[in-house]
Amino acid sequence: MKFFFFKKKKSAEEKFKEAIDRYHKALEQNPDDVRLYIKIAEVYLEHNQKEKAIENYVAAARAYQEKRLLQIAVAIYNHIITLDPDRVDVYTELASVHLKNGFIGDAVAVLEKLAHYYHAKKKEFEAVQVLKKIKEIDPNNEFFKIKVEKFYTSKDLSEEATLKAGPADKWTLVEQGRGVDEQHVQAQGNFDLATALSADDDMSFSITTTSPDEPTLGDDQTGAGTPDEVFEAIKKLVASSPDQDSPMFHYNLGLAYERCNDYAQAVEEFRAALPGCSDKLACTLHVARCLAALKRFDEAQKHIREALQLSSLQDSDKLELLYCSGTIYKQQGDRGSALQAFKKVYAADKNFKSVAQEIKKLS
Repeated sequence: MKFFFFKKKKSAEEKFKEAIDRYHKALEQNPDDVRLYIKIAEVYLEHNQKEKAIENYVAAARAYQEKRLLQIAVAIYNHIITLDPDRVDVYTELASVHLKNGFIGDAVAVLEKLAHYYHAKKKEFEAVQVLKKIKEIDPNNEFFKIKVEKFYTSKDLSEEATLKAGPADKWTLVEQGRGVDEQHVQAQGNFDLATALSADDDMSFSITTTSPDEPTLGDDQTGAGTPDEVFEAIKKLVASSPDQDSPMFHYNLGLAYERCNDYAQAVEEFRAALPGCSDKLACTLHVARCLAALKRFDEAQKHIREALQLSSLQDSDKLELLYCSGTIYKQQGDRGSALQAFKKVYAADKNFKSVAQEIKKLS
C-alpha cells in the first residue's frame, strides 16, 4: 500500500514573514544593495502595511541620493507622495533635493503642490509659509512673485492677515543647505492630517507632480541641466548586475528619459519594461505618448490597441486609453479619428477629463 503525504500549504501570512525575513537577511549581508529596500517596501505594500513600505521607500530614496542617482530618488519620492499625500516631510525633502541640485523650477513646482495641498486642507497659515518659501528661493525672480500673488488672489488669501491669524514659527520649511536627515518639517501641535490610503500592488513609480490642468510656477526645468553621467551610471549599474535588469528599473529609467525629453531612449526603456510590468496601463500610456512625440503615430496607436485587449482592464482604464488615442490622432492631424475616439469616451462618461471640450473643438 502506498501512502501519499501532502505538504501543508503555507498561509499568506507565513509567506509574508518569510519574504520579509529573507530580504532583511540579504540586507544585513549586502547593506549597499539599495534595491533590497525597494523589495522590502514592495512586500509591505502588498500586505497593506503602507507605513512600513514608506519607511523603506524613504531609505531607498536617500541611498540613491548618496549614489548621485537623482532621477531614481526623485521618482521614489514622487511615488511616496502618490501613496500618501499627507507626507509633508517628503514634499519638503523632494524640494530640497531639487534645490541642492540646481533644479529651481522643479523645487518650486513641488512647493506649489504642497501649498495647494495645505489650502485644500483649510490650512491657510501653512500654505502661506510655503508661498513665502517660494519667493525666498529666488527673491529677484519677478515671475515667481507674480504667480504667488495670483495664487493669493485666486484663493482670496491675504498673506499679512493669514500670518497674523496663525502662530508665528509654527513650523519650519526645509532650508536649501541642510543635510538630508534634517530635511523634515519641524512641527509643533497637531495638524490632524488625514491619511490618504490608496491600494497599490505594484512597483511602478508614476511621477505626477503636476497635472496638465494645474497651475505651475516657474519655467519647466524638469530635465534642464540633468547630468549625462546620471544615466551613464544607471546603465553601468544595470550592466554590472543582471538582477537590476528588471521591469521596474527599466520603467523608472524610461520616466527619467521622458522627463529629459529624450523620447527615443524612453521608448526603448518602456518597451523593455512592458512585458513584465505589473502596471501595463501606465507603461503603455507613457510609451504611446513618447512615440507620438517622435511622430511615430502608427506605433503609438498599435500599443494602445494591444493594451485595449488586456483582460485585466477596468472600464476607467479603457477610457484612459481611448482618450490617449484621441489626443494622438489630434496631434497627428487626423480630426475624424480623434473625434470618433473622443465620442466613444463621451458615450461612456461625459465628464471624463476634458472630453466634452475636445469634441466641441473638433466638431
